[in-house]
Amino acid sequence: MRIGTQREIAAEILELQARGTTTTADDVLRIPAAHYTAEDHAARERIAWFLGQPTLACMAGDLANPGDYCTVTVGDVPVVVVRGRDGAVHAYENICRHRAAPVARGRGNVARSFSCSFHGWVYDLDDGHLVGQPRSCAGFASLDASTLGLRRLPVAERCGLVVVDPRRPADGDMTVDVHAWLAGLGDELASNRREEFVHFRTGVEIWRCNWKLLLDTFFESYHVGALHRESLGAAYPGIASPAHGFGPHNRIVVPMASILELAGTPRDTWELLPHAVVQYFLAPNVVLQDLYGYLALWRFTPTSAGTTEVTQSLYTRGAVDSDEARFGWDERFESAHRITAREDYPESERVHRNLASGRVDHTLIGRNEAGVAVFHAAVARYLTLGSS
Repeated sequence: MRIGTQREIAAEILELQARGTTTTADDVLRIPAAHYTAEDHAARERIAWFLGQPTLACMAGDLANPGDYCTVTVGDVPVVVVRGRDGAVHAYENICRHRAAPVARGRGNVARSFSCSFHGWVYDLDDGHLVGQPRSCAGFASLDASTLGLRRLPVAERCGLVVVDPRRPADGDMTVDVHAWLAGLGDELASNRREEFVHFRTGVEIWRCNWKLLLDTFFESYHVGALHRESLGAAYPGIASPAHGFGPHNRIVVPMASILELAGTPRDTWELLPHAVVQYFLAPNVVLQDLYGYLALWRFTPTSAGTTEVTQSLYTRGAVDSDEARFGWDERFESAHRITAREDYPESERVHRNLASGRVDHTLIGRNEAGVAVFHAAVARYLTLGSS
């Protein structure tokens, strides 16, 4: 984030704090319980929200070297992105053309090709063409091998982000307009030189609640004083949290108590990042946090209306090259995980169970929870467009 933007946001926080308020929505929002619990609503979201726009597949640092790959599920579409031997990024449907098994799992590195673990079909990583069908005894000789390559998807790399479009184009255009997708966030994201950050650690868990409940807690700091009173309350005492929308995305800034120390000091000395977490929501389901000297990424992938796969990743500026440094970054990762896994996510599971009880018509989102309202308004717009 550019220093000018940091100072503008810091000034906004101090001004809101002086008035005893925060960013506010126009009115209280009522969200029907069925938007969290109904499978038919979840199906509409998969089509209109998850498959209706590009998505962040991974950070550029996840594909630091030729052959590095990552897998992700977008809606119901399995995707693999890979750094080619020429340095370019490619994206494919992660589906073998033989019996539909995945050709890659998790993250890793391949030298020249993907090999399906089911029957061993081999695909070139640079263009996805079918390289071989080992031990097939000419069983597929009647088929044109040139039509059996991995199906490509549009992909682009910008601002240290790798963005893929799950909609396979009819016109053959394999690029994504990342600038348009970011809807005004591009310069801000580019200013932190995210391409310099490399992957340190990732963890994956399943939680028994709707994906939006898990995200809702990232979009407001109102809950910190109660849910995180012992763990975070002293560092984050509920100071005003500016929330702004950018197309389907948003930015939430959660200040630390130390930001109040800027009041009365010259504005041209201010820095925001030592005193706040700057949190970008990149639609459809990723939270990217700018922290002081490192990045955290959270991805919330629904597997049903009531279950969500949560991926937590940490990125450092440059490789970690000592045991002491690795220990320190592991502790940062574990600290964030302890908060979410012991406090945020179990509470979301309890909320989901209550919503599914049939005794709740809707939840209430207050005017002081503007970030939550911005998020749900964006989802609603896509669902409305998808049904028109």
